[in-house]
Amino acid sequence: MSQVLYDAPGPRARRLNHVLTVVGIALFAAVIGFVVWRLNDAGQFAPSKWSAFAYQDIQRALLGAWWRTMQVALAAIVLSTVLGAVLASLRLSSVGALRWTAYGLIQLFRAPPVLLLMFWFFYGGGGGIPVYWCVVLGLTIYNGAFIAEILRAGVEALPKGQKEAGLAIGLTESQVLWTIQLPQAVRSMLPSLVSQIVVILKDTALAYIIGYSELLRWGQQLGSQYFNLIPAMIVIAVVYVGTNMVIAGIAKVVERRMRGRTSGKVTIATNTAQVGAAGAV
Repeated sequence: MSQVLYDAPGPRARRLNHVLTVVGIALFAAVIGFVVWRLNDAGQFAPSKWSAFAYQDIQRALLGAWWRTMQVALAAIVLSTVLGAVLASLRLSSVGALRWTAYGLIQLFRAPPVLLLMFWFFYGGGGGIPVYWCVVLGLTIYNGAFIAEILRAGVEALPKGQKEAGLAIGLTESQVLWTIQLPQAVRSMLPSLVSQIVVILKDTALAYIIGYSELLRWGQQLGSQYFNLIPAMIVIAVVYVGTNMVIAGIAKVVERRMRGRTSGKVTIATNTAQVGAAGAV
């Protein structure tokens, strides 16, 4: 049976792919060039528009806004991971009531927009819940449901024999899940988990709507004060891109370390005398 999922492109197809790639890059460069030209024509690259970022007070304020964003993101990442792992374990339970309850919660949590969840905590709490926790809880509930489905898919993709072997040596179903299956699911689904972490970081920008002073809100306030909204948004975008690149880099290091731990060398005995001696012992 052939294992090839698609036919390798021939010479004509490769040439066509190269041509389309060049055309696509040229069109993308043209769009970027047009946008830069329009911004420059509107005076958005004038030194007066960017001089505010040279002030140390502005730089410290930018760093403070970034840190407030990271505080929300880090708390939401940790809590949504815990919630996702719990929901995934219930979703994979052999008890029907637990399995269907987890299924209903996952569908309920991921159906509404994340901003609606923030509103629910902000207005539903009667003003008693701090804005910070309104944002964190909204992000946690929404993204925890997606992380649960990612982990569930990772566990279900594992060989069935692993669970059977764990049960055969006396482990309970929950012990097999938490000590054998979930660690492997995290390793195999790490790219999807990193993508969800990036989503959490980007969704923190919605917090400005309920009054939390994060990066986007700070950029809007700076743009209103210095009449440089476009430069402020460009700087904010660069900060977001840089932060996401750091997260992706950390994920690659973690993935490499995980792969290294499971790729131990196996010593093979090539001498039949050694094999016989080992058997005699």
